[in-house]
Amino acid sequence: MSGPPEWVALAWRLPARSSTPRVTTWRNLQRLGAARLTPGAALLPFREDLQEQLDWLAQDIETQGGEAWVLPVTGLSESEERVVRERMAADRDEEYRVLEEDALAFIARRSTGPAPDDAFAARLQIDKELLALQRRFRKIRARDYVDAPGRGAAAQAVDRCLAFRQGISPKVLPVTDAEVTAQQKEDDA
Repeated sequence: MSGPPEWVALAWRLPARSSTPRVTTWRNLQRLGAARLTPGAALLPFREDLQEQLDWLAQDIETQGGEAWVLPVTGLSESEERVVRERMAADRDEEYRVLEEDALAFIARRSTGPAPDDAFAARLQIDKELLALQRRFRKIRARDYVDAPGRGAAAQAVDRCLAFRQGISPKVLPVTDAEVTAQQKEDDA
């Protein structure tokens, strides 16, 4: 099968002397949103920026005395692709679920106490928490290559938190998909 790559794989082997390099490698791959294939292989959709990130990871693995290969994949079988997409969706759904729980906990915590009227530090803290929730959503969304089903519920929960916005930070904006798309277009302009 030939043609442009659809996926890019990282296959590696690290020395057994320490688990730290393996943990670091997996954490870096999780930040990218990679699907785990085996204990020494992961897969991402093919994009030049993602391939570059995998190239950097491969260099890091080799620096630590391991071996690594970044391999373009022109196609997977239907069942293989389904498994990869299911793993990616499950990983992102879990991240969205935790974010949704944190947003709902924020709402519950803020709903029980009176809103601070003049305590600037307390009002600033509320906006900082809102920005942190929104930043987490955007990071998860950036590595959600398969449009995981939990995204909508997480976005709605984060957006419900905006009822507590204090007006200090102009960066506190809705994160729903329509808003994210509009904001991205604005940022690109």
